[in-house]
This record gives sequence, structure tokens and C-alpha cells, in this order.
Amino acid sequence: MKARLRFKIIAYSLLLVILLALVIWFWQYNSAQARDYTRLADLKVAQAQLSDYYLKFNTFIIPYCQTPLTLSDCQGKDRQKISLSDLVDPLNTGSYRYDLVYLGEDNFQINFALEIGAGGLKAGAYKMTKVGVSQ
Repeated sequence: MKARLRFKIIAYSLLLVILLALVIWFWQYNSAQARDYTRLADLKVAQAQLSDYYLKFNTFIIPYCQTPLTLSDCQGKDRQKISLSDLVDPLNTGSYRYDLVYLGEDNFQINFALEIGAGGLKAGAYKMTKVGVSQ
């Protein structure tokens, strides 16, 4: 009788540990995927704001925005201000940053990375330009 009870306790404990590990993995996976979707949404907002800036001033060059720098640090000056300060990567560490690497007369480039992938894109490094996202 004691052996059966001990077996049940071990079996239930093992099942509980497995279930807990699956719940933790699922939570981490969903958190990473949510961060990736947030990244894509942030970059679409940045693309729209930069395109609007281009329509107003006929250039992507923003005064006092010397590249490379993080996207949230690019504010502009006087009437050529742009509101990108709210766009910060959810992790904002290591390669998980929105790096503004190029602002030219007719294009821009923002580098970013995805953790597990979202929106049809796999995990890895990408760049956003005026035409969209590419590797």
C-alpha cells in the first residue's frame, strides 16, 4: 500500500513539474511573440511618421539627428521636429534596439531584430526603409 501511495505521489509530482515547465515555456514564447508584434507596429508608426516628414520637407534628413543613434533619440529642431521618442524597443538591450543608421534625401534605414518572428518574418536582424522591411 505504501509503495502505491509513493508511486502516485512521484507520478503526480512529475506531471506537475512537466505541466509547470510547459506553462512557463508557453508564457515566455507568447511574451516574445508579443514583443515582436510590438516591434513591427512601432516600426510601421516610425515609417509613417518619417514619410509624413518627407511629404512636409521633401527630405528624410532631420536637423540635429546625426546617425547612427537610437530612434527615440531623434527629435529634430524648431519647426522640423518629429515625434519618435515613444518608439523604444520592448527589451531595449543588446541587438534589440531601434537603430536609426541612415537618413538621406530620399530614404532612411532603421535596424532592428525579432526574437522569434512575427508577421511572416523569422527571428533575426532586419532593416526598415521607406519601402518596407527587408533582411
